[in-house]
Amino acid sequence: YGADIIRLWVASSDYTVDVRAGKEIFRQLSEAYRKMRNTARFMLGNISDFDPAKDMVDDDQLFEIDRWALEACNKLTATMRDAYEHYDFSRAYHALYNFCVIDMSNFYMDVIKDRLYCADDHARRCAQTALYRILVDFTKLLAPILCFTSQEIWSYIPKLEGMQEYVCWERMPEAKSDEDAAFDAKWAKIIAVRDDVKKVLEQARAEKIIGASLEAAVTLYCNDAVYDLLNSIPMDELADLMIVSQVELVKGEGGAASAVEGLGVAAAHATGEKCERCWKYSSSIGSHAAHPTLCARCASVVEA
Repeated sequence: YGADIIRLWVASSDYTVDVRAGKEIFRQLSEAYRKMRNTARFMLGNISDFDPAKDMVDDDQLFEIDRWALEACNKLTATMRDAYEHYDFSRAYHALYNFCVIDMSNFYMDVIKDRLYCADDHARRCAQTALYRILVDFTKLLAPILCFTSQEIWSYIPKLEGMQEYVCWERMPEAKSDEDAAFDAKWAKIIAVRDDVKKVLEQARAEKIIGASLEAAVTLYCNDAVYDLLNSIPMDELADLMIVSQVELVKGEGGAASAVEGLGVAAAHATGEKCERCWKYSSSIGSHAAHPTLCARCASVVEA
C-alpha cells in the first residue's frame, strides 16, 4: 500500500484503546486515501489553466456557494488545528475524510461541474478561485499525515509569490474567526432542501419519469419563509444546486411531503430539448442560427 497508508493507519487509530491492524483495515484505509487523493486530483485538474496572480476573483464577486465552500474549509482548518495541537490525530483524520466526501465530492464539486465545464469565463473563474484557495489550505492540512501525497499535490499547484517549494516549509493555515451564523443557517437549510429534492428525483427515476437528474424539472411548493429563502438565489443557480434543468417556486401546498417544514417537492420531465453541450433541457435550443443544437447560454459562451 505504501508509506502514506501506514501513516494514515496511525493517524486514524484511536490510541486511547487497543490499536487494531489487518488486511481489511488497510483495504478500507486505502479507499479513504483514494477519496482524499481524488478530491485533490479534481481540484488540480480544474485549475490547470488558472493563474492565481491574475485570475483570482475577489470575495464579494464569488457565488454564494463558493463562499459556503470556503467557509467549510475554514471550519476544517479550525477543527484540524485544534486536533493537531491536542495530538488527537484520529479527529483530524475523520474531519479531513468527511470534508472530502460530504462537503466536496457529494455537494460542492458536484454542483460546480456545470460552471467549470459549460459556463462563461467569470462564473468559471469564481469556481476556480474557490477551488484554488481550498486546495492550498487542504494540502497544508494534509501534510502532517500524508507527507508524500501532499508534496506530490503541492508540486502541481500554481504558486503565488512567496509560496515555498516544499509544503512542509509552509505555515499551517489560520482559521478565520469571523463566522456568519445567519449565512451558515441559510445554507444548512438550502442543503436540507436539496437532500429532499434528491429523494423525490430518485422516486421519479424509479418510476421511469426521468433518467438522469438533468432530465428533471422540479416544482417547490413553499410557505412564505421557504419561498423567501429560495427566491434569494437566482433560478439558474438553484437549478444547478439541485442538478436539474428547471426549477419553479410556488407559494402554497403541494408535492411530496418534505423533512423541511413548509416545503413540498414535485418532479416531472423537463420541457424543451436537450442541449448537446451542457445536457440541460431548454426551450431555447436552436435560438442561435450558427449553433442549432445548443441552448442560448451555451451558444453565447461558444461564440465568446
